[in-house]
Amino acid sequence: MMNYTIRGENLEVTDSIKDYVITKVDRMEKYFDEPSKVNVKVILSVRGREQKVEITLSNINFDLRAEVSHSDLYAAIDLVTDKLERQIRKNKTRLNRSTKE
Repeated sequence: MMNYTIRGENLEVTDSIKDYVITKVDRMEKYFDEPSKVNVKVILSVRGREQKVEITLSNINFDLRAEVSHSDLYAAIDLVTDKLERQIRKNKTRLNRSTKE
């Protein structure tokens, strides 16, 4: 399991929000050889009507970051995890391609 740090700015991070974030981000474990060495930093913030979700995945070899603002917090979490998954897939193929050559 990855190491999580979940923080809220101007927002109470409830257990249901925490569980939702962990469930969504845990889907990305399949892309990592050693998920226990991956640190996940999640910042949830509210500014007016906008809910902002920022997720940073970091390891010795890489840092990936995505940020999304949306009126619905759960929709923002979905969008930001999709964004990160695209980044991981893109970088995985690039890394695999460079090692084969």
